[in-house]
Amino acid sequence: MGTSRNNLIAGVFVVLGVLLTVWSSFLLADRSAYASTREFIVRFSLSQGAMGLKRGSPVMLAGQQIGRVLEVTFDTPAGDGVPQAVHVIVEVRSDLTLYEDASINLVKPLLGSLSSININAVGTPQAVATGKGPQIEKGEIIQGRIAPPGFLEDAGLGPEQSAQIKSAIASIDTSVKKINELIERTGPGVEAGVGDARAVLADLRESIAQWSKQLDTTMANVEAASARLDPIMAKAEAGLDDARGVVASIQSMIDENRARVNETVKSLESAAAKIDQKTVENINAALAEGRGALNVFSEAVSKVSGVVGEQTPNLRRTLANLRLMSDQLKLTAVEIRSQPWRLLHQPTSKEFESQVLYDATRSYAEAASDLKAASESLEAAAALHEAGRPDAPDLAPLTQSLHDSLAAYRQVERYLFDKLAEKERK
Repeated sequence: MGTSRNNLIAGVFVVLGVLLTVWSSFLLADRSAYASTREFIVRFSLSQGAMGLKRGSPVMLAGQQIGRVLEVTFDTPAGDGVPQAVHVIVEVRSDLTLYEDASINLVKPLLGSLSSININAVGTPQAVATGKGPQIEKGEIIQGRIAPPGFLEDAGLGPEQSAQIKSAIASIDTSVKKINELIERTGPGVEAGVGDARAVLADLRESIAQWSKQLDTTMANVEAASARLDPIMAKAEAGLDDARGVVASIQSMIDENRARVNETVKSLESAAAKIDQKTVENINAALAEGRGALNVFSEAVSKVSGVVGEQTPNLRRTLANLRLMSDQLKLTAVEIRSQPWRLLHQPTSKEFESQVLYDATRSYAEAASDLKAASESLEAAAALHEAGRPDAPDLAPLTQSLHDSLAAYRQVERYLFDKLAEKERK
């Protein structure tokens, strides 16, 4: 009986010791590992969320743990139970100075579900203070952000670049909507302008026909005037005969100057003959040459107009190719200047995978540039139509070019996202 009682007492002491050990381990596990800590709140919007964070999740500074997450709760400022944001209460070592503009990011793992908070910038003393000073104090609320995956951050695609891409997509969507609205609003006006241009061309053709008739009439009048010159020349010859009679009657009075008078008469006769023959012929020849020159000019204008109308698509295609070549040469120069070693270095498989991702990103940028150029061209052409310009280009090819550019943009965008997903899976 005494032995059984001793064994029972020893067993009770052993069980109590085990329970005390377990209780102590729970107490010690819930306590901070640092002698002095400081608590503050990291705020995330509902759209960002705090996926993977829970009590005990590590708080890192440049990859080294400096604290832990104490609690994850919702912010309901109105007291009506409607959450406005996610509040993550953390504690960090108090011997480390952090400023209110520190960069605090939620890091989601590629595998697993346990997230962590990483501080990759402690901020600056020039931060705008919301408390007593620019340093983070106990209980202050600091805005957090979602960190991009590690491979994207290494490639230079951080939160700012992500925001720029989203802003570019939103800007392109806005531009496309504005263009569609502009086309719908100015469509009737453009059709009316095209009809007016056709009417102007018809009037111009009728005017040209009338001008041609008037020119023929003018030529006929010139010929009639040339015909009336012959009687005048005949009268001039009669006047010369009378002059010869007068000269004969006073010949006795000018015996001393007879030779000079004869020479003068001969000069007058020669000039009259030249006027009667060569001048009229020259006038007729000049009029004929003028009519031929007008015909040649009209034919040349018609041929040039036809050639320009036929080659307009080729000219536009040539200009687009020149712009694309310019963009590609610019990108080539940027790549060679930033990474000249690639001309002499055989890339590894990992570098080649990064290069594929980089090429997809560059194709995305080129497609966005083409879409922007197509939308600007269509907008300029629509403005010309709205102004009633007769030389405004046709909107149908430009609209088709815009749709083609948008399709190419969506294709390279899908390709880029596929490559990003493949990279994340690896």
